Amino acid sequence: MTKEVSIMEENLLDLKHRLYEILRSSKAPKWWSELKKDVELYIEVRKGNILDVYYQGGRMAEIKYNNSTQNITVTAHPKYLGYDNEYKEDKNFYKKNKKKDGKTEYLPIYQDCQEWLLNRKEELKANIRKHYSGEKDGENTSEKFIQGELIIKGRDKYLDSEFAHRFYVGGRNTIRIDMVKIEDERVVFEELKRIGDARLRTTKGDPEIITQMKNYRFFLGKNKDVLTRYYRTLYKIKQYLGLPVPKVDDVEKITVDPEPQLIIAHNYEKMGNKREERIKAIENALLKIDVKPIFIKS
Repeated sequence: MTKEVSIMEENLLDLKHRLYEILRSSKAPKWWSELKKDVELYIEVRKGNILDVYYQGGRMAEIKYNNSTQNITVTAHPKYLGYDNEYKEDKNFYKKNKKKDGKTEYLPIYQDCQEWLLNRKEELKANIRKHYSGEKDGENTSEKFIQGELIIKGRDKYLDSEFAHRFYVGGRNTIRIDMVKIEDERVVFEELKRIGDARLRTTKGDPEIITQMKNYRFFLGKNKDVLTRYYRTLYKIKQYLGLPVPKVDDVEKITVDPEPQLIIAHNYEKMGNKREERIKAIENALLKIDVKPIFIKS
């Protein structure tokens, strides 16, 4: 049975949504202006008119409009508020769940964090570094740390990050692409990998990155038109909210490029024959599917 690629719905974003109206108005919470001014943070627009605030690739907060209460809700993962594994049995912060394999997992109950955003933002950042992104550490620097640095230093080209959508109709597989930029009026999707990532090379068959790039190319080709409309609206929303966007002459002229790009963070501190061979093998494998990786220093 042939699997059918999932096509994104139309109108997943609404420029006139109440959340955006409030945040643009004089009624906007004080923490909103503080988030926008913080050069270490970046804010992304999500399907369903949700805003996600990121620090070093970690989601610091999720901002929604609650239609029932007619208020803005802002939540964060409990571990970023100091409620880590020591609190996993506390029903206020984690929900105990038995998986199909019999193992127990603890699902986070997201907590209101408006007070933290206003008065304890640096503690939030420290907890994200502790539990998620880590610190800059040479060859051990995490991919998400590198991603966050690329975005905050490249606000003139990056429009979005962490794009996700179901791959097949009725399936559970999700397409996840790290970054989205605008280049020559093209919306370009970028996958980021560190040079030491095991998914870039294998001694048996094709490395995982080959399947990833093929899937991205297939999904983007099928969704090119709807994604183009989606990103035109997303651009307008960011612009309306006063968030950084790449410069374009006419947003109605930007179109999605169905060809994804692969960015490889070359963070080897020392080179040797085996590492040279690894890089060459990665390039040769990707060449078979017409992907030329872009190597960057990190």
